Amino acid sequence: MKLGNLEAARGEKTFGFFSIGLTHGRFPIHIPLHLLVGASDGPTLVVQAGASGLEIEPALILPHVANELDPAQMKGNLILAPLMNTSAFEFEQVHSAWDGKHYNEVGRGSADGSVSEQLIHSYYSAAIAEADALIEIRTGALSSYHEFVGVHNEGDIDRSKALAIALGLPHVVLGADELNSMPREAARDGKAVAVAFIGGGPGLRDYRDQNLGRMRKAVLNAMRHLGMIAGAIESDVATVSVIQEHTVIKTTSERGFTFMDKRKRGTQVAAGDKIGYVRHPFSGAHLADILAPRAGLMVHGGAAWPVPEEDTMLAILGDLVEKVAIA
Repeated sequence: MKLGNLEAARGEKTFGFFSIGLTHGRFPIHIPLHLLVGASDGPTLVVQAGASGLEIEPALILPHVANELDPAQMKGNLILAPLMNTSAFEFEQVHSAWDGKHYNEVGRGSADGSVSEQLIHSYYSAAIAEADALIEIRTGALSSYHEFVGVHNEGDIDRSKALAIALGLPHVVLGADELNSMPREAARDGKAVAVAFIGGGPGLRDYRDQNLGRMRKAVLNAMRHLGMIAGAIESDVATVSVIQEHTVIKTTSERGFTFMDKRKRGTQVAAGDKIGYVRHPFSGAHLADILAPRAGLMVHGGAAWPVPEEDTMLAILGDLVEKVAIA
């Protein structure tokens, strides 16, 4: 298999940089990739992370997954990108240092666009467009903590939902992605697409082993689900709840310290239930309650850093569609 300037024969793996050239200042524009080519034919799975330079947790485990896997025992191909936005990572920021772009806000990129758009265009065309399935791992970076899988309400929803369930996280959320993202474009192209939200916030400190373990299992479980490697699905939950999102609760008009009731995560709440509150940062006064506007299962509840940015997602409410036992 050849992917840009990377190449591996059957039963081999390689690591390198998918590159489109240099910036005006002669800095390389590239995405670090592990390419694993199975000994026999099978599907192609893309696993990517770090579209934001602050989503670093996957880079702590995904290279180890690549090293752990033996391509001689695989079917098909695995393309694995532990941290895509290298310039943002270098400068400790969300957006690319070269042009201020977020890799998941430019769709499938543009051959005539800025350097980030050109990179994503080349990468999407070479990797995602030729793949059968895509898993993207996102974290809450500094601002929030996640533990669910998102499935777009477009494309081959049944195939994407089956892939998402197989990852083994507690919740699968069916809903609309507001980002102009690579996964959204892949879903529209008919690929099986699952966006795994794992970790962030205090997770890097308090739940590191669990989060990294879930990322590892998500990749291996996806490969098992697709028939690329042998073995049973691994999970630390017995069942996966599939939820149809109906409400996303974001930051209130009252600004201050925002605290969410994490005990309600994964539970059914009634309309009007208090799921968080806002406190004045200087006087300590109670400014507002954050209430559930309607009944639903609270999948995500939310901000880890108590001063969330504008438009931050604090909670997701949805209706339970089904519970699926982990096979």
